[in-house]
Amino acid sequence: MKKKLLGSLLLSSYLLAGSYDNGIEFYKAMKYEKAMNSFLTATNNEDNKAMLVIGIMYANGDGVKKDPLKSLEWFKKSANAGNIHAYSKLGNIYASGINVKQNYEEAHKWFTKAAEAGVAKAAYNLGYFYTGGLGVKMNLETSLFWYEKAAIGGSIDAQLNLGFMYIGGQGTSVDYKKAAYWIKKAKSTGNEKAELMWKEFKLKDYEK
Repeated sequence: MKKKLLGSLLLSSYLLAGSYDNGIEFYKAMKYEKAMNSFLTATNNEDNKAMLVIGIMYANGDGVKKDPLKSLEWFKKSANAGNIHAYSKLGNIYASGINVKQNYEEAHKWFTKAAEAGVAKAAYNLGYFYTGGLGVKMNLETSLFWYEKAAIGGSIDAQLNLGFMYIGGQGTSVDYKKAAYWIKKAKSTGNEKAELMWKEFKLKDYEK
């Protein structure tokens, strides 16, 4: 009896674990009803990836009536279950104010979670928030901190902003060597703004 019960539990766990992958295959094939059923099954096992995709389906109207509120609900479930991408989704939703009341404080909360988990774009957004005082008190030192996190993570916009801040002494002392370092990184990607800054401020003279 115990062996049968254990076998049943293992089978149930296996089916739940495979539900997300099945859902993705159905989703790719545009079999949205089957995809939704698979994702819903996966959520019974607290699969935060499945919760995220359900949110996306309601946002896009994939096989269901487009419903921003249900989409938001599922993004929150996914985020509360620890999904990093859901953190960013919620940050973007509250920052843009699309289909919800714009709320920079709430956006800041979710971007912070994403940035602390290593999402460069979220770190860039925090830098921008602290530069403009969006939902937080303007603080250029904190802005510099988050821009640097984003720049290290590969954000070209953050690298450019750091360059400007070090050139202008915003939130830090003027430091053309550091400006040259970050602008060169952005320039290496072929970024036109970085190319212009490199020439305009003669940053080659400060290159390490």
